[in-house]
Amino acid sequence: MEEYILKRKKIILFLTFTFGLLFMIGSPNQASAATHSLRVFPHVLRHTWYHYDGNGRYDRITFGYKRYIGHYYYDGWSTYYGKIHYRNLHATKVSHHPNWMFATPVYAHHMHWTNVYGWNQGAGDGEYYGVKVRHYHGIPIRVLNDAGGADIWTSQHYYATKKVARNLGNKHFKGVLYYPSY
Repeated sequence: MEEYILKRKKIILFLTFTFGLLFMIGSPNQASAATHSLRVFPHVLRHTWYHYDGNGRYDRITFGYKRYIGHYYYDGWSTYYGKIHYRNLHATKVSHHPNWMFATPVYAHHMHWTNVYGWNQGAGDGEYYGVKVRHYHGIPIRVLNDAGGADIWTSQHYYATKKVARNLGNKHFKGVLYYPSY
């Protein structure tokens, strides 16, 4: 009987050790994750984009090589400036730069996104921007998706011209994951 209990303990110990090793190895996705941020914004983003709010106002985002400017209306006009900086994503100590930001590439919902964070951002998922060609009445249109949240929910679309922005406004496209309240 004692021999049976001893054998059983050895088997349990072996299984525990084996499963522990498996969990320590991790998944292949973790091994292939980026270690550094983007040095520049992707070429597909570098443009001035417009969003029509339905009340005669156009929000505007301009992406350059390393800089972006956002001009938004929410209870008054606000302008935001930003410049991305290159950063080691696994650094144990990060210098304090309240006006800096960094960006990482993300692939989700069948499209490529650029996730923009504040340099010292402690919580939150940042802002996601992704460009995809959508079709409206058979016409291909480049659309900048502005998204956020843990599941990359789209909140609004930006377009390459004011005319297209005014015509499409807050149109929802098939196959896009929107915030539940939109």
